[in-house]
Amino acid sequence: MLNLRKQALLIFLILSVHAAQYLRAQNDARYDIDGIISLLEELHPVKIFYEPKWFEGKTFNRSVADMPLDRALNAVISGMDLTIVRVYDYIVILPREVSAVSFRESDTLMLTIGDPAEFGRYNRVIFNGRILDGTTGESLPGAVIYSETTGTGSSTGTDGTFSVTLPVGELLLRLSYVGYEDQVRRVNLFGPGEYDFFLFEETQRIDEVTIMARRAEENVSRTQMSVITMDARLLRELPGNLGEQDLIRSVTLLPGVQSVGEFGAGFHVRGGSNDQNLLMLENAPLFNSSHLFGLISVVNPDMVSEMNLYKGSIPARFGERVSSVMDIRMQPGNVEELKLSGGIGLINSRLHLEAPIVRDKVTLSVGGRSSYSNWLLGRLPDEELANSSAGFYDISSVLNISPSQNNNISVFAYHSSDDFSYAGNTEYDYSNTLASVRWNSVPGEKMSFSVTGGLSMYNYNVRDGEQTDPYEAYLLSSSIDYQSLRGSLLWFPDGNHRVETGINVIRYDIAPGSLSPLGDKSLTGKSVVDREQGLELAIFLSDEFEITDRLSTEIGLRYSGYLHLGPQTTYIYEEGSPRRIEYITDTLTIGRNRKAAGYGRPEPRLSLRYSIDGSSSLKASYTRNNQYINLISNTSVMTPADTWKLSDIHLSPLTSDNIAAGYFRNFMNNMIETSVEVYYRNLRNVIEYKDGARILMNHSIETDLINAEGYNYGIEFYAGKNAGRLTGWLSYTFSASMRRTTGSFPEEQINRNAWFPSDFDKPHEFILNANYNVSRRWRIGGTFNASTGRPVTLPELRFPHGERWLIYYSDRNKYRLPSYHRLDLYIARNESLKLHRRRKGNWTLSLLNVYGRRNPYSVFYERDLAGPGSRRGNFNLYTLYIIGRPMPVLTYNFRF
Repeated sequence: MLNLRKQALLIFLILSVHAAQYLRAQNDARYDIDGIISLLEELHPVKIFYEPKWFEGKTFNRSVADMPLDRALNAVISGMDLTIVRVYDYIVILPREVSAVSFRESDTLMLTIGDPAEFGRYNRVIFNGRILDGTTGESLPGAVIYSETTGTGSSTGTDGTFSVTLPVGELLLRLSYVGYEDQVRRVNLFGPGEYDFFLFEETQRIDEVTIMARRAEENVSRTQMSVITMDARLLRELPGNLGEQDLIRSVTLLPGVQSVGEFGAGFHVRGGSNDQNLLMLENAPLFNSSHLFGLISVVNPDMVSEMNLYKGSIPARFGERVSSVMDIRMQPGNVEELKLSGGIGLINSRLHLEAPIVRDKVTLSVGGRSSYSNWLLGRLPDEELANSSAGFYDISSVLNISPSQNNNISVFAYHSSDDFSYAGNTEYDYSNTLASVRWNSVPGEKMSFSVTGGLSMYNYNVRDGEQTDPYEAYLLSSSIDYQSLRGSLLWFPDGNHRVETGINVIRYDIAPGSLSPLGDKSLTGKSVVDREQGLELAIFLSDEFEITDRLSTEIGLRYSGYLHLGPQTTYIYEEGSPRRIEYITDTLTIGRNRKAAGYGRPEPRLSLRYSIDGSSSLKASYTRNNQYINLISNTSVMTPADTWKLSDIHLSPLTSDNIAAGYFRNFMNNMIETSVEVYYRNLRNVIEYKDGARILMNHSIETDLINAEGYNYGIEFYAGKNAGRLTGWLSYTFSASMRRTTGSFPEEQINRNAWFPSDFDKPHEFILNANYNVSRRWRIGGTFNASTGRPVTLPELRFPHGERWLIYYSDRNKYRLPSYHRLDLYIARNESLKLHRRRKGNWTLSLLNVYGRRNPYSVFYERDLAGPGSRRGNFNLYTLYIIGRPMPVLTYNFRF
């Protein structure tokens, strides 16, 4: 009996091995085009038409037939200049040029999605797919799929995918992308399904100058408000800065976003400061966004794929800062062929390489810039700036890996370096280093998730006196390290809900300052300010759904917790006394990674949209944010020597409550987009500074900081024309940004606790941008910008005291700089329209500050050098301006 069992077991093992070998052979078998098409027609109720000679010599693995039909067909034509057209249950494989000319998908063809046998089972379903370039097959990020029947829609992500919830039945869908011809499709939606659409470039190029990557109706139909979106194509059409497109500079020409002066890569959103903006490159934050002290931004425009700026209604997945979030995505690389592009500008040159490493699997995108800006400084009107030197470089790269249809891995790296010598004496150098790894996965039709790890390191050094005063020469250094881990899950439980949840963990490590002697002769003593460490943890949950056909909402809740960690030395001050060194009563020493202070705060979010009709809507939103890190600076302009400070036992987190409402309406078939938005922001625990505050190398910085409160409010008007030969926009913003202290002691009061305008208060701002396409290759345009001058504190009296002059200053921000206004014009010759020309280039000639306005960048009070026979010089008020005359700029861009 035992032998029989052994024999049976042996026979079973032999059969199993043969069966496995047979199945493996079946899976490894290669099929020609006729074989694989026959398999697909057996597995799916369709009839496929094709030309066999197009596929001569090409074979396919059996696993292709096991894929969903749309993916299988895409795998069949992968790498070929073919496209797919579906008419009911018939599928036709055609050359792209044929489909583009004679067989473009027509609105007379009905597209069936889902199983007709399930009709009546669903009220609303999820429709997924991709929107691709009909000529190259590349994804179109920011393309729009919009239901003209229901007034709802969605836009594609960076990989061209979309997911939209629609009611079942017959619908009319419009697909659009800037620079491409619109496509209208009739769809009969029976149940959940997928489909890939192909769009084709317009036969006559019309350059779009619009702020939104999505079509104008998206501004009306989406639930969120106060959002600015741009993609790579729109960025190329926006007004340039020094002859080069500058993402951050461009957004300052939009309502509610302002710059501090003539240049300045930092920006202020609705009355907030620079540090209240979270600027993310591929999920890694930038702590200094400017090259050359603000002449241009550190973001290479050639590398940008998409940008979203949330200036009010911030989704629950974002936190960390209270004013805005700028989420920038980088180019993943070209999947088809090697591409090289670049440009030669006024102060720097650029180069961008896109390369497919493994076809359809691995791509690489690398971009770099390097400056030659010293000649420009030599032509500035300020003598000290003219005797200065400056330089920078940056390099960024994205490695995109797609191991399977449902998984994608993106590896991002960035480094920038700046050096600047002021008047040949003080030398600055600073650098940004960023990196992130992101894994996206789609395990099913109703679910996707993402896991991201990121880091950001910012370092600066200041060297002074080595040449002029070697005995007092010093080196000042500071740094900040940021590490994060983020995970999010997107879930569509049914056709009417979009649920997103996740967790963020962030660790901060700040070295506020280290002072050391520079050179062998220096007598400067060494000093180090204690490092600061903090841990921020946040969880979030949000749900977007329709309450009725006209009313939709997005509800979210984010909870953030924060721990200030040791090692740390903390001073305790006498209760009932002002916070000064002489009132220190005790010193606490906190051990490594031990809790020094802790905070936990809820952050609710709510957005509502009411559709009046297909071209207008009303929206409202409420957002609360908490911020546990602040920039410590006594200037309105970010400088490398600024330092960052974490919340601790003395400094409570900054909290903001933001309320906004708006009316959005489009005209002339969405050619003209208009909006009016009002907002109010309440701020608690805002940082202000005592008069004469010492920022650098202060071991008890809390003695020079004051907790204040504030509010910002405003109304923003916008009107833009998005199509036609003449495009552009105009906007007007009226706003206020006010602050006040509430201290009991005079040294902890500013203006005797009365309200005063913040450094970023600009009550009026007007922007006019216009672009006109003279022909298919020539374009002219200009930008006019006018605004109220920034608040400043000026000396009002001076009187002698012995051998010195004593200066009496006005109340904080009592005066204002003169009003700002400037006109820039340009003429551009676009690249060749020949499709098969390998090398293409375009020229742009700009004239900045056409009428030579001397806009003040800053005002300062300085003592002149003493004259012969005099023991003291005179004090005088000086104005610094960056551009005081018309400046021509010529830029050449190319691509291969």
